Amino acid sequence: MKKIVVVLFVLLLGSAGSTFAQDNQDKKWISGNSFQYMLPQGDLADDYNYGLGIYGSIDYNFNKNLAWRFDLGWNDLEGDEKTIIDTTGNVYTHKPKISVWEFTTGFKASVSIFYVEARGGYFTGVHEWGIVPAVGLRIGKFDVQGNYKLVGDSSWFGARIGFYWGG
Repeated sequence: MKKIVVVLFVLLLGSAGSTFAQDNQDKKWISGNSFQYMLPQGDLADDYNYGLGIYGSIDYNFNKNLAWRFDLGWNDLEGDEKTIIDTTGNVYTHKPKISVWEFTTGFKASVSIFYVEARGGYFTGVHEWGIVPAVGLRIGKFDVQGNYKLVGDSSWFGARIGFYWGG
């Protein structure tokens, strides 16, 4: 399963360049890459302090105001090292770390350079379905986004910066 996910991720990232070789002919398909910094919220913040993610995205533009979006992302969340003493007096150290692959899709509505998104999908690592409301600003090929991921009992805020390879 892990090999399939890695292959899909590489194909999506690779499609960013090949999709936009056709950009001059058809601007309906636009892809890009982005990086995200994450702040865990609620129960997730008890163990994890921050996270980093990398994404590949493909947008299909129905018109200048409405698009369908697909994201494939890899997120890595980490926490502080903790010392645990069990009931027999044994001492253990534990540094919480979790990797979460994200497969989300949804709609993006734009007004001028501002947009809102509503996406949903599956998140490995936490093994849950979730929703992702987001707001952003796209200037030329650059994109800045704030999102909030609600995934089962877990949630985190994400700040993302991206680059579109066309459009």
